[in-house]
Amino acid sequence: MFAQPYAWAYSGYYPQPNPDVYPPYGPGFYSGYHPEFYGSIKYPQLLNLLASDTTRLQWDVRCPPSTIQTTTFFQHRHTTATQTAVKKLRLISKAFPWSIDIDSHIPITCEMVWEGLYQGLQQPVEDSEWGMLCSMKAARREAVQQAAKKRRDANPNDDKHLKRIDYLGEATMFAGLGRDEEFEKLRLFPGQTASP
Repeated sequence: MFAQPYAWAYSGYYPQPNPDVYPPYGPGFYSGYHPEFYGSIKYPQLLNLLASDTTRLQWDVRCPPSTIQTTTFFQHRHTTATQTAVKKLRLISKAFPWSIDIDSHIPITCEMVWEGLYQGLQQPVEDSEWGMLCSMKAARREAVQQAAKKRRDANPNDDKHLKRIDYLGEATMFAGLGRDEEFEKLRLFPGQTASP
């Protein structure tokens, strides 16, 4: 008697995909626009996970986005960050003096925002930026240097230079995104146009 190792292929039975591979929404769910994710009252254009008035994301921006809770990261990483698909996004903040530009050839997703923010804050502080920091109050400079020391003590292999993330001091938890048009106008570099 011959054993037919692939008898299932001829009997009309086809192995079903492993249900654990895809979370409950299915394989096609994680790309594109999903109206149920855009519930912010104050910032309706933003995904509610990113909007400052609705985010419940617990993420320390000193750590890479891969440290975001696994279910949240994988459920939303490919979801577009805004209702209207955008391919350019500029992040500015009252918490730091730099702008972080995110450019993509496809619509910007949550993962791109998280990665852009993380990478932007991992840049070393330039000499001119340190000059700006020196003109600030001594307490602020001390907070930046303490944050850098704490970062280096936590990871001896980390870069010894000051990084932009150190500028945030202890306030490193992601608080969400929003839009303040008055601050945007004030912060806009002369000669540039505001983002749509």
